[in-house]
Amino acid sequence: MEQLVVLPAALLKTYETVPGLYLVLSPELTVLTASDAYLAAQGLTRADIKGRDFLTLFPQDPLTPYELGFSASLQRVVETRQAHQLPLLRLALPDPNDKGNVISRYWDTTHTPFLDENGSIQYIIQYSFDVSNLISERKKVEQREKKIVVSEKHLEFLLNSMPQQVWTGTAHGIISYVNEICCRDFGYTLAELRGLAWQSFVHPDDLPACIRAWSYALGQNSEYTVEFRLRMADGQYKWYLGKAIPLIESGELKMWMGTNTNIDVQKSNEQRKDEFLAIASHELKTPLTAIKAFNQLMKRTSDAEKLHGFVEKSASNIFRLEQLIADLLDVTKINSGNMIFEKSEFNFHEIMQRAVDTVQAVSPDHVLLLEDSITVQYHGDLLRIEQLLINFLTNAVKYSPNGGKVLVNGRIQLDNIVVSVQDFGIGIADFEMERLFERYYRVDNEELRYEGLGLGLFICSEILKAHQGSFWVESELDAGSTFYFRLPLKEYEAADCQVEKHHYYKDDTVTVTYNKVHHRIDAYWTGFNNKETVQHGAMVMLAMLRANACTKILNDNSGVIGSWSYASEWVGEIWFPMVERAGLTHFAWINSPDLFCRFSAKKAVELANVEVVIQFFEEIQSGEDWINSQ
Repeated sequence: MEQLVVLPAALLKTYETVPGLYLVLSPELTVLTASDAYLAAQGLTRADIKGRDFLTLFPQDPLTPYELGFSASLQRVVETRQAHQLPLLRLALPDPNDKGNVISRYWDTTHTPFLDENGSIQYIIQYSFDVSNLISERKKVEQREKKIVVSEKHLEFLLNSMPQQVWTGTAHGIISYVNEICCRDFGYTLAELRGLAWQSFVHPDDLPACIRAWSYALGQNSEYTVEFRLRMADGQYKWYLGKAIPLIESGELKMWMGTNTNIDVQKSNEQRKDEFLAIASHELKTPLTAIKAFNQLMKRTSDAEKLHGFVEKSASNIFRLEQLIADLLDVTKINSGNMIFEKSEFNFHEIMQRAVDTVQAVSPDHVLLLEDSITVQYHGDLLRIEQLLINFLTNAVKYSPNGGKVLVNGRIQLDNIVVSVQDFGIGIADFEMERLFERYYRVDNEELRYEGLGLGLFICSEILKAHQGSFWVESELDAGSTFYFRLPLKEYEAADCQVEKHHYYKDDTVTVTYNKVHHRIDAYWTGFNNKETVQHGAMVMLAMLRANACTKILNDNSGVIGSWSYASEWVGEIWFPMVERAGLTHFAWINSPDLFCRFSAKKAVELANVEVVIQFFEEIQSGEDWINSQ
C-alpha cells in the first residue's frame, strides 16, 4: 500500500484559497482540504470534511450506476495513475439565497492524480466546473419558453451529458438524433438508429397505448408522456418514462425532442411492494383469525382439559403473530440503516439451549434435539444471535409440517463457530436455493401454504453480515434440509505478502503462485471466505498477474466451504474489469462441491461485464487442460 504523504501547509493553503471548486484527497481517499468555493457550494465547513473518508462523506446515489459514480472514477485513477473525467453529476446543494432550501446544480468533474518522483500518487485533486447554466438551456427547451439558440455541436455535447436517453425526431416521429446513452442501451450506432421508428423498440403489449398517446400528441402538437417497456441490446425489456415536446417555429411543427428515463427499479419495487402487501395481509390475518376463534371457544367451555388446549394453541398463534410483526420492524430498520447491534461476551451453549427450548415450547408436534453444543465465549449481539437461531429452528419446523425430529449441532471449525439445523421435511429444489436470500421470498410461496413473510432469511443474512459470518444450505426434495451458519471467533487479518514476492503467497484462505512453466497464475482457495478475505486474495492475484505479465488464471475453489456471496458483487463489477485491463484473457474456475459457493461464483460472473473467457470445471485436471490450451 502507498505511504500517506503529508503535504506542506502552504500547498494546502493554496488550494483552499484558489478560485474554483477544488477538493484535495490523499491516495487512501481521505479528504485533506477543499477550496473555500467548494465549501460554500456544499454548505460545509473545513472541519466537517477534513480527515474524513471521501466515499463515506459523499456516498453514491443508489440509483446511479456504479461506473458513473465517484467510486469507479477514483478506483481507475488509483489503478492507472491517470486523470479521469466523470459523466455530468446532478447534485442537491444548499440554496445560497435560502439556507433552509436546496437547489439542483450540475457539475462537470475530473479527478487528477499528482505523482512524486517515484511515480507514486502524492495526492488527488477533484476539480468540478458548474455547468448548471447549460442545463438550464435544456429546461427552457422542454418548457417551450424560448427557441433553441445553441449550436449543433453545443447541443450534442449537452445531450450526451444527460443521464437519460435523449432523442430528436422529425415532425412525423422518425428518429433523427439520439445521444450516446441511447446507442449504448439499444446496441446500435447513431447511423443505424437514424431513420428507425421508435415503435420498433416498444414492448408489443405497451404499443397500442403508446400509439394512441402519440397520435393525440401529433394531432394537437402537445406534450407526449407515457410509461412503456423498451427492448435493450441484450434482448431484455426495461421500464421507461418517455416524454416528448414539440418544437414549433412560426406556428409550424419543426421537430420533436424527447427523453426516456429509466424507471425499471421503481416499477420492480412497486410490483414487489404489491406482492408483499398481499402476502403480509394474508399472513397477519391467519394467526389473528385463529386467536379470535380459540378465544371464542374458551368463552364457551368450562372443561379444564379443553381450555388448556385452547390456551396452548392461542399462545402458539400469538407467538407466530409476534414473529411476523418483529420481522416487519427489522426489515424497516435494515432498509433505513438503523438496525443497531450491541455486542458483548456470552456463553454460546446457553444461547443454543435457550433457542431450542423457546421453539420447542411452541412446537409440540416436533422433537428438537440439541445433539452437540459449543461451550465457548463469543463476542456478539446476544439477542440477535438468539433471533438467528430461533429463525433457523422455526424454519425447520415450518418446512417439516408432518412433525418429526429437528437436529441441532455445533462445532468449532477453522476458528469459526459452525451451527447446523437439520429437518426431515419437504426439502428445497436446486433452482429454489438461488432465491433463498431474496427479500420477501418463501419456498412454495405461490400457494401460500406455509406461514411467514419470507423475511427471516433476509434478516438472518444481515445479522450474520454484521458479525462477518455467512450461511448456506444443503437440501434434497422430500428428504429435508440442513441450514448452516458460521460466526468467526477472531477478526480477519491480512498477511503481509513478502514471501517470494510476485511469485508465491499463502495465508489461511488462499495460496497464489506464479506457474512459470505454463506462464499463468494459480490460486487455491480453502476454508471459509468472506468479503475481506476474497478482496485481499484477489488483489494479490492481480498484483502477481501484472508483475509477471500473465494473461491466464487457474482459480481453484474446490477447498472452499459455504458461501462468500457478500463479495460476489465486488468480484464481478470491480475486480474482473481490473484484471482484464491488466491483461487477463482466460480464467478457469474450478467449482467448490458446496452449492452456495457455486452460486457465489455464478453471481460474480453474471455481473462481470468483460471480454475475458471464463469457464467453470468440476475438477482440476479438466481446468488445467483447458487453460493450458489457450
